[in-house]
Amino acid sequence: MKAMKYKNIKRRCIFALGAIVVSLGACKKDGFLDVPNKQTLNNQSTFASQNNADLFINDIYNQLPDGNNDYQALDQYADNSFCGAAWENGQATVRAGSINPSNVPTGPGGMWDWKGTYTKIRKCNVFLKEAATNKANYSDTWYQQRVAEVTYLRAYFYSLLFTSYGGVPIITVPLDNRDGSDIFGARASIDQTLAFIEADCDAAAAVLPAKASETGRASKGSALALKGWVELFAASPLVNTGNDASKWAKAASTNKQLIDLGTYSLFNTTATSYADQFLGPNNWNSETIFARGYATGPAKGSHREGYLGPVYVNGVQQSWGNLAPTQGLVDDYAMDNGLPISDPASGYNPQKPYEKREPRFYQSILYDGSSWQGDIFKSRIGGSNQIDLGSTSDISNTGYNARKTLDESITGQTSINLAPSFANYIIFRYAEVLLSYAEAQNEAVGPDNTVYDAVNKVRARSALPAVKSGLSKDQMRDYIRRERRIELAFEDKRWFDIRRWKITTGTNGVLTSAVYGMKIEPSGGSLTYTPVKIFTNLFFDYQNWMPIPQDVMDQNKKLVQNPGY
Repeated sequence: MKAMKYKNIKRRCIFALGAIVVSLGACKKDGFLDVPNKQTLNNQSTFASQNNADLFINDIYNQLPDGNNDYQALDQYADNSFCGAAWENGQATVRAGSINPSNVPTGPGGMWDWKGTYTKIRKCNVFLKEAATNKANYSDTWYQQRVAEVTYLRAYFYSLLFTSYGGVPIITVPLDNRDGSDIFGARASIDQTLAFIEADCDAAAAVLPAKASETGRASKGSALALKGWVELFAASPLVNTGNDASKWAKAASTNKQLIDLGTYSLFNTTATSYADQFLGPNNWNSETIFARGYATGPAKGSHREGYLGPVYVNGVQQSWGNLAPTQGLVDDYAMDNGLPISDPASGYNPQKPYEKREPRFYQSILYDGSSWQGDIFKSRIGGSNQIDLGSTSDISNTGYNARKTLDESITGQTSINLAPSFANYIIFRYAEVLLSYAEAQNEAVGPDNTVYDAVNKVRARSALPAVKSGLSKDQMRDYIRRERRIELAFEDKRWFDIRRWKITTGTNGVLTSAVYGMKIEPSGGSLTYTPVKIFTNLFFDYQNWMPIPQDVMDQNKKLVQNPGY
């Protein structure tokens, strides 16, 4: 058990209770913070006017995943990051192969928690029912807009269930058993659940503007991004076991619709825009399609720097170090000539492993010798953040800490105590859409010019040369998967990707292979670099789908558990 995290859990909870995390951004401009006590409102008063109904909608937005305020980053579940605290879900449950109906891991902030997500869906259904009943109280423009927004939010919450459990019960009205009604339903099939999400996305996209006029609200772009994502998931090997090319083509078409809107573009104003887009001053930039925003001011933002940053800075223990990149992730960053380190022509030197790497590496990873807040990060033996091979402290077990998504201007202790960061938690951004289109189009028809164009746009933003021409479908697939891993690292995407690609298990399964870090030893004025095994993973193929929680199964006898549990 890592000492500092354990000692600070109670303190973290106290600050979390005091924090007011607001889902919609630009709050001073839009007035989204003026939320009275909900207990003073009943349905009649809540939906009596547009202003009151907006408060109810704002509370639904506030149910979006709060990925910036969870000390267990989702990349700990996957192969991008490791956390040495043996009691945390990443190590104790997921990497130990012990997922079962009694301990279902639910991701940052309970992202796909079964009961919690259905509570959020109920809020959406309540609004849709009550807004229709009270339609005369609203302008037609407001009504159409807000119904479309909430329809999108319902689809988003269903997507979290769909990509975790598969087919789930579809509920479209607020259930109430006080009149003797049966509130329990059977699971819809995977295809039926997908079709429901697609239909909600289509209904929302038909009404919403291409880009929301008020930051933080749903838009046509966010509806298409969500639809394209669930279609990509459904086209992938986990679901599309027969590799039906038409499913890939459908996902490609939806992502292409979003690209063709011409509304979004890669944020590319400086050489470090790739990482800078995740900082508060760049909220709602040209690349952001949908995000959870935060209010400005103490205790209203996130604790991300304190939970995930490097442990020791300038001799002071600052953070909990809960985002420790694995050697496997580090090795997937290309050289600055665009070649993977495994290519003999790349110029990679294993005894100078951090030289001449691609720009995203330097913007994403804190490695031995890199700078942070005026200090030098030293994970070498004898260094201030010496690799913790015994898992006795909060210091990284891999010899690395993440840099991307962290604000260097915020110290760890300030972050833990005050939650001062108002940086968005980005849910969909344009680079992901480009890579999703490239993947789906490549699987549907092979690497045509549009596939190259989408991948190369992402690479060009980070000063990487274009992918070489003449690749086969299989070769392009490898490029796209590597690009997706690197481009979207630490954005809570990898867990879903490794499952849908079905690469978690098997001979080279990413969750059945060992986890490595980098042991660096000073010797005669130089440093010696040795990859070292730090953990042996255990995972089973059936765990690519989460089990329905046992207490839910006990309540609803119509449910059928996922195979293997």
